[in-house]
Amino acid sequence: MWKLYEKCRTTPLMSFVGFFGHKSDGQGIYFSKEEDKEEVGRLATHIRGAVLHRGRTRLPARLCELLPRELCEEIDALGEGVGHIEELRLRTERASALTTDRGTVRLQTVLSRAWMDQILLGLCNGSLYAHRDTIAAGYLTLPEGIRVGICGRASVEGEKILGVYDVSALNFRFPSRLLGWGAPIVRLLRERRDGRGILIYAPPGEGKTTLLRCVAAQMASGNDARRVAVIDTRGELGFSLEGKDLSVDVLSGYPRGLGIEIATRTMNAELIVCDELGEEREAAAILSAQNSGVPFVATAHAENVSGLLRRTGIRRLHEARVFFAYVGIRRPRGGGEFIYTVTDWEAAEHGT
Repeated sequence: MWKLYEKCRTTPLMSFVGFFGHKSDGQGIYFSKEEDKEEVGRLATHIRGAVLHRGRTRLPARLCELLPRELCEEIDALGEGVGHIEELRLRTERASALTTDRGTVRLQTVLSRAWMDQILLGLCNGSLYAHRDTIAAGYLTLPEGIRVGICGRASVEGEKILGVYDVSALNFRFPSRLLGWGAPIVRLLRERRDGRGILIYAPPGEGKTTLLRCVAAQMASGNDARRVAVIDTRGELGFSLEGKDLSVDVLSGYPRGLGIEIATRTMNAELIVCDELGEEREAAAILSAQNSGVPFVATAHAENVSGLLRRTGIRRLHEARVFFAYVGIRRPRGGGEFIYTVTDWEAAEHGT
């Protein structure tokens, strides 16, 4: 076992993520033969036994099986005083960092390229090829709603990313459990019956996805439960929506536009929930659903309403009156329920 661990620890496991069947460039290996891929898979399986961190940990146990012991121990040693962990950012040959609800904490542990390659392979269960599409799109989705952002050097053909190599950073985003937040949004939705919805906006990292889960759960429960369809394109929005009393259908992994179409035409949804709107090509599917009388609750990245409406796709939805209100959110210092800024359609239109 130790020899296997040493081999994984010291040998670069890949150079191009998603490129197979080509010779090595001298910096890593390509899996040009089926037996090569099988061997790497066997090594990845044994990694867990070699690097398992067995103590108490504030990180998910599955993740700590893949991380260096010293990194997990450093995080555990910080204690509860640093706050709730929201992100763990690993960088090749640079300091790692934690993002909590109280700020950013720089860590002392520095990971080598070999370690980063090993972690990525473990996240893919030994098969980089099976995850090549999402890696090229910049992310992996893990169980329990964890999303891993991936960046490095991209190989591009035209506007299409064919693969990523020399991975330089892995950013783990940990979802929060449902906390019952979002009551003002739920109240607004229950008061309206005209097929129009709400768009939630904020800069990245403010907790839009967490809030969206809370709203979906509340709208799908109770005496006035709606049939809620959750379009979970990246496999993180449906986390913790598996309660037996929830009237929720989760379309996981569907392209957003197709998921919206299916939710409208075949699932008879009364409310559609989706994350991170903005692409103009999705607007047609959203308009079709709204014309059928199905309201949306969605999120988008923006600092304010004027910035939100400068985005072409969202402007088109605004002009079609898909949303009756735009809700900005901000987290107070030290955590807790969001602070909401509600702008109705007319005020947004006139910039007031």
